[in-house]
Amino acid sequence: MGLSLRQAADQCGKSRSTIHRALKDGRLSGKQDDKGEWSIEGAELARVFPWDSRGHGEREATEQQRATPDMGEIMAVKVAMLEQQLEREQETVADLRKRLDRAEDRVTALTDQRVGAGASKGWLARIMGR
Repeated sequence: MGLSLRQAADQCGKSRSTIHRALKDGRLSGKQDDKGEWSIEGAELARVFPWDSRGHGEREATEQQRATPDMGEIMAVKVAMLEQQLEREQETVADLRKRLDRAEDRVTALTDQRVGAGASKGWLARIMGR
């Protein structure tokens, strides 16, 4: 007695649709009964698709593990991104410090000019223009 479509798919680690396509294309031979169910000989299945001795659940878990990136890789990428962000922030702080120093120099220069120009008059006289 041969394997059903589901059994054949589980045995070789392929999907039912892959096995069915192989049957329809003629790459895989099998018999279809009057109910439309397939019977596939194990030797014929092994000829076209190598057998996978792991169960269906184990195959899915292995495929998910391959699709899931390694936590070490994720952490390395995050660290690199954070280092770049820190470098940008440090450059911003340095630029802001330079701007603040220049602004303080300008304020000091303007204050010195005003003190020298209006030293003889009081603040009310300077405002009134006298």
